Amino acid sequence: MKMYKSIYLFLILFSARLLQLLQLYFTSTPSGGSLSERALITFICAVIVEGSVYAGIVFLYTLFSLNRSKKWPSLFYTLFASVGLFYLSVSAINDQVMRWMGQHFDLAFIKTYSLSKLEPGLVNNIFLSGLKSFALSVLILLMAAVFLFFISKKISFKKTSPLSFAFTTVSLLTILILSSTATSWNKACRIRWKRIQPLVATWYYDIKYDLTHKNKPDDYTLGIQELGGNPNSDYPLYHYVANEDSSLEAFKSKPLIERPDIILLSLESLRGWASDFRIAENCKRMPNLCSLALSGSFFPYTYSVGFPSTEGMTGLQLGIWSHPQKVFLTDFVSTSIRPLPEILGDAGYYRLFLTAAEPSFDNFTPWFDKWADYHEYKEENNSDIPLAHRFVELYNNRPKDKPLYSIWINFTTHTPFNVPKSYAANASTSEERYKQALAYLDSAIGIVLNAVREDPRFHETIIIATGDHSIANTAAQKASFKNGNAFAGQTWTTMTWSGYKIPQKNKILHPISHVNFAPTILSLLGLSVSNHFVGEPLFNNENNHQKVFSFRRGGIARRQDSIICFTDLDLSIPTLYKRQNTYIDWDSTNTIEGFASEPDYEYPDQLKGLDNKARAAAESWRYILDHNKLYPPK
Repeated sequence: MKMYKSIYLFLILFSARLLQLLQLYFTSTPSGGSLSERALITFICAVIVEGSVYAGIVFLYTLFSLNRSKKWPSLFYTLFASVGLFYLSVSAINDQVMRWMGQHFDLAFIKTYSLSKLEPGLVNNIFLSGLKSFALSVLILLMAAVFLFFISKKISFKKTSPLSFAFTTVSLLTILILSSTATSWNKACRIRWKRIQPLVATWYYDIKYDLTHKNKPDDYTLGIQELGGNPNSDYPLYHYVANEDSSLEAFKSKPLIERPDIILLSLESLRGWASDFRIAENCKRMPNLCSLALSGSFFPYTYSVGFPSTEGMTGLQLGIWSHPQKVFLTDFVSTSIRPLPEILGDAGYYRLFLTAAEPSFDNFTPWFDKWADYHEYKEENNSDIPLAHRFVELYNNRPKDKPLYSIWINFTTHTPFNVPKSYAANASTSEERYKQALAYLDSAIGIVLNAVREDPRFHETIIIATGDHSIANTAAQKASFKNGNAFAGQTWTTMTWSGYKIPQKNKILHPISHVNFAPTILSLLGLSVSNHFVGEPLFNNENNHQKVFSFRRGGIARRQDSIICFTDLDLSIPTLYKRQNTYIDWDSTNTIEGFASEPDYEYPDQLKGLDNKARAAAESWRYILDHNKLYPPK
């Protein structure tokens, strides 16, 4: 039997995708190690589910090719071959986004980064570090295109037998049905679905989410109570203050000595286990940050509301949890909010934002335009030490009649962790490069701290240092498929407070969140203003160890004291319970690669229903954000 042309089309497209998946799962990620703990099983499952896409494309081509006019079969072949190549191309982009950022090339990602101005240093680092992988991706696409062109010229469109047509359609339908239902008959594929889902499924879920998540969830009251809000209020997390104008005026009338400067060091991808200064090796590598942590108040178990950097900014400056499915700073530009920088501006602060990376890359520019009196990115300051020297210049020339709120955002600890050539030759492994980047960052922090200590306002300054989020190491990355999208490998960082009114030599071991930052600042300043901050002040005696949430693409992490619940909005994904210890329970002899995940909770049956509460919280929070219920319109 002469093979029908559709079979060739399917084999070429699917073989190209198979090569792409081999590259994705069996080559090292930029942060080190493979993308999955059990790469072979994950690869097999990905191959199975991806088959449905190409079987579907070719099945449609087979039906269209029944037209026996002279020109249409050739045109249909060109059309569907082009569709297949396009999908292979966006799948290759999806794979690279997965390798570099641990997420899919979803619609939120596209909205966030499609209009951003490329950051030269980041692009250069990514291109050079990923050159082999990018070249291989391009080679696979070129090979597929060549073979498709060859088939179009060598295989005739004429004289297709009924038997050949029947064989082709039955084969394609069988592959389509088995592949598209793989999660129902294969447990291994079901538990890996979030990772292996084809890009078309990701986009489908995004569109479906927008169409179906419009109504208030059934367990809204439970969810709002979980979040600590008032379910009977139209704005459940809104904190109204009647006399806020007088509070702001009273603050502005205080002597400058009673209005402290605030300097936030927002540190890119700062891993919690690598910046836990209970470990001597970490202190040796980062003596400046260690000294700051051990002399002030140190929170070794700090969690971002999500990742990447857009979510770090959301938690710290807006004081809110991240959106369970979307990216707040991209999708909710018109939402009525009152972020911390705007409150501090109303209180008379001079707001200075300094970043080593192009802010538009993460869609920060429109926000910085609203939040800062002056913000700056210059290409010559795109590594940490030059950025520190630039901070000293701007710091020394700041307005002296106003208190300062400054955010210093570094870059070198971003993947692939490359330090400037003038500092050192980049190490060959991700682990060693991250060590180099941390040491380089600490040198920059030393420059910043020295300038602050030499300033007359040193005793009237609050310094906060925290990671904007974390980034998984090899071990954590391998465990990520079962720990969910909001797992500790991407969210666990540390936070240090030092200076004005901050308790000294204070170590707090219960978990906290970035959302505690904004209310803590207001508490320290004695500002009583209306806000939508979901956290509590860290240094109030009544701090009752509130719940710590992280949300990411449907994944949910709920932490409270010693119990962690990892679950998902998708009910088919198993819930996992972990234990939050207050002692070092990972391999501290290997501080960069030693952490994999928190230990399992021994008695999960005792925690039944906790996952339902976590989902209720996520769905209710989603409803608040989707319906502009954070802060009443001004």
